[in-house]
Amino acid sequence: MTEVPGEVDRRIDDVWAAADEENPDALRIAMREALTGRPEGDPRALFERASVEDFLGQESAAIPLYRAALAGGLEAPFATQARIQLASSLRNVGDASGAIAVLKDVPPTDPLAGAAAGFRALALYDDDKAVRALRTALRALADEIPLYGRALRAYAAEVRSRPRIRVIAVAVVVRDGYVLGELYSATPERPSFLRAPGGGVEPGETADAAVRRELAEELGATVTDSRLLGVLENIFDNDGRPGHEIAYVFAVRSPELDDLGVDERIQVLDGDTSVGWYRIDDLHADALPFYPPGALDLARGQG
Repeated sequence: MTEVPGEVDRRIDDVWAAADEENPDALRIAMREALTGRPEGDPRALFERASVEDFLGQESAAIPLYRAALAGGLEAPFATQARIQLASSLRNVGDASGAIAVLKDVPPTDPLAGAAAGFRALALYDDDKAVRALRTALRALADEIPLYGRALRAYAAEVRSRPRIRVIAVAVVVRDGYVLGELYSATPERPSFLRAPGGGVEPGETADAAVRRELAEELGATVTDSRLLGVLENIFDNDGRPGHEIAYVFAVRSPELDDLGVDERIQVLDGDTSVGWYRIDDLHADALPFYPPGALDLARGQG
């Protein structure tokens, strides 16, 4: 029997119109019946099933269904909806970095770009990236306010972190005279530089746990062994504002990083930078500096 065009959409709309979170079994049954006739693994069906679990507060059940729907080629407009809802679910289960990665390349021409920016701003804030969160939210708002949009974009570009002492945990990964570095490209204000991969230590978290979490969130890398090399203090100028870090520096082993070819790079999952191998002897302050200062000396000692 040939399905009437739009019939599935009508049935799905009817299910959502009557959705009751107090009666989860009835909602699941109603959605299953509405999707009757859809083949196994159908992306739209997976998306609607994920949305039901999400609606019922079962994010852990919704997340793999959203991922399967997207991997299966879910079409517009549902693909962007799935990304937004997946990011929201990831954030709700504590994976803010995963949420950022899901939403970071939604094109500005997408009808849901503003909504995606809003949820990305929330995830950035949860991931202790308050400045990026505010910039993202302001830029999205600027697109909706013709009269003051230009001013908002200009002010968003000027937002800077408030001076504070930040505790970070970074990894010095060395192999055959090379060190793994995260490249930050040159801007009009400063030249290019490298940083040891890692990030902020969260309240109640040990530095060792932080470096393992950061490498998993940023690079998808599993740390099988870590050893504290030292603690460094980094006081620096951040575009005219004082910066201050206390850096726990670890030597780590990771199968994913060990398998990375010398000419290969890894895109940082929750950012716009990438990580690759750099010959230690080529790195110095007058060429391509490596931060935090002193970490490269520790790397040379390990290499």
